[in-house]
Amino acid sequence: MAQNNYQLNRLLEIHQTNFEITDVKDSEHEIVFYITHRKEEEFYICQCCGTKNTSCHSKRWVTLMDVPWGSKRVKWQVLRATILCGCSYHHRVEKLPFRSRHHFITQRLEEYIEKLLCTHMFTVMDLSKMLGLDYGVIYKIDHDVLFRLLQNMEIPDPINISVDEKSFKKKHSYVTVITDVDLGKVIWVSTGNRKESLDEFFKILGPERCEKIKTVSKDLHRPYTVSCNEYIPKALQVADKFHVVQRLTQAAEEARKELLLSNDIRKSDKKIIKSMNWVIRHKEENMSKKTYKGLGKLKKTNEPLYEAYLLKESFFEFFHFTPIEIGLAKNFLTQWCQDAENTIFESFKSIADYVQRNKDVLLNIIKEKRTSAISEGINKKISVIKSMAYGYKCLQYFKLKILQRCGVLGAYWVPELKLRPLITKSQT
Repeated sequence: MAQNNYQLNRLLEIHQTNFEITDVKDSEHEIVFYITHRKEEEFYICQCCGTKNTSCHSKRWVTLMDVPWGSKRVKWQVLRATILCGCSYHHRVEKLPFRSRHHFITQRLEEYIEKLLCTHMFTVMDLSKMLGLDYGVIYKIDHDVLFRLLQNMEIPDPINISVDEKSFKKKHSYVTVITDVDLGKVIWVSTGNRKESLDEFFKILGPERCEKIKTVSKDLHRPYTVSCNEYIPKALQVADKFHVVQRLTQAAEEARKELLLSNDIRKSDKKIIKSMNWVIRHKEENMSKKTYKGLGKLKKTNEPLYEAYLLKESFFEFFHFTPIEIGLAKNFLTQWCQDAENTIFESFKSIADYVQRNKDVLLNIIKEKRTSAISEGINKKISVIKSMAYGYKCLQYFKLKILQRCGVLGAYWVPELKLRPLITKSQT
């Protein structure tokens, strides 16, 4: 019997403590272990100073949740003592070496929860339902372990990075997401989308590591450009193809709206132009037969808007130039800007000015053949994470989840709470 108890104590990892199993009750849905002090060495450790005490004031049973066995929940009923230690004039409960620091669960269960959260795609709600624990307990464990990992995380030396912004909630709240293009993972997340947001990342890297950065793929957001010019002036800044195309589409949509507000267009034509909303957004090569018929209808109704649509489509030819054709690409942009200036639409004149101002950065797309497409893919994954949680109230937790699910943070997880022998040299 003594041998069996010893094996159970080892199984529950309490064999090095002053506690032992005295009874076990097994039912259909749960297993309950009754744990009391060892009779041969009954002493109590003060949780404040760690001093051993041989007497106690009172004892009472406390319940701790443990790692489930199959489909059965596991509970520990522990007889915990209240002691009067010399370090204080108040009664204090003794230290339980196998209990979590902040929750009424075991250290083993806390490590198990951390592992599931850090190495699998489990959400806090999933584990709350699966383990039958309060949502707040799982959330606190997840937040604590991610913050601990962040403190120990080392940012890899990036060579090619991609910078993009992601909305956090309404009212223009953003986070800046920095991705290592070669690793394909997020390496840092900053609050906001200002210059200071990107400055924070470069300051953490330091001057020596910043000099190693060769290319930065980003949109043409001016604060990001100013930050890059200050901290990594030698790096090649590459425009984001996605945002350029997005601006072109917006220009075509604004041109359509200009016509709807014009007094020179007949009401019947305005009705047709209004229905062209999704036609002018499509690329011509992706159009269905029905949409292509709508494009023909647009040509008959309003030729200037039709020509503006063709001008938008012609810009895609720019992305097909190769690095040895950089001169032709530059001439193409110059000619395209002239054609945009000659249209009647203010939105296309504005996009022409935008292209002219950022011509060198746009040409870097051809030189390097790099884009921030990986950031757009990660942005979609971040949207999924945000949707699964129905939004995040805590900005810090949201940033940590991005680093965990889309970055390198989860790879650094190791169990922190290892059960140590209760009696140490300082206590003997």
